[in-house]
Amino acid sequence: MQTKVDVTPRQRGCQTDKRGRGGNLVRGVLSIALITAASLVLAGCERWALDRQMEELCKKDGGVKVYETVTLPASEFSNTGQPLARYWKLETPEQERLGPDYRYISKRDVLVGPDAKPERGEGRLVRLYWAIHRRSNGKLLGEQVEYRRIGGDGFTFGFQPSSASCPHVDRDISQVVFIKGD
Repeated sequence: MQTKVDVTPRQRGCQTDKRGRGGNLVRGVLSIALITAASLVLAGCERWALDRQMEELCKKDGGVKVYETVTLPASEFSNTGQPLARYWKLETPEQERLGPDYRYISKRDVLVGPDAKPERGEGRLVRLYWAIHRRSNGKLLGEQVEYRRIGGDGFTFGFQPSSASCPHVDRDISQVVFIKGD
């Protein structure tokens, strides 16, 4: 003899409360909206943290430091005011860009996010360093340090990632070390 068991919809795992199926849909939409809102709010956190770190580093060693200026004849400057511009050719090795008497140093160090993809919203913090040395005695004439942040936005939606740099410098190190004479 078989016993008939009455299985109610609740026992089968179905929801049959007063809200019906619409309650689950509303909860799902609200969950997605909450997750999206939280993601958008937190998206700029990396950018904010990198900007704070960049500002701290700028306070420590950012900017231009000139230890000695060199006066050059006006003929050594281009019409835009660039000193020793005749040596600035693309095929010239970087250290030779200021001619035979001066050595130009340029370094780029990635401090945060060496493998980051800023176009995907990931952040990168870079330290840029430039220096000019006199070749005859090796003396450091001047140096410049700049920090740059790119990305960290979380979402770029296909647009260019944001960027920032510090400190703001009007003239590069060569225009400060080399002064135009008569």
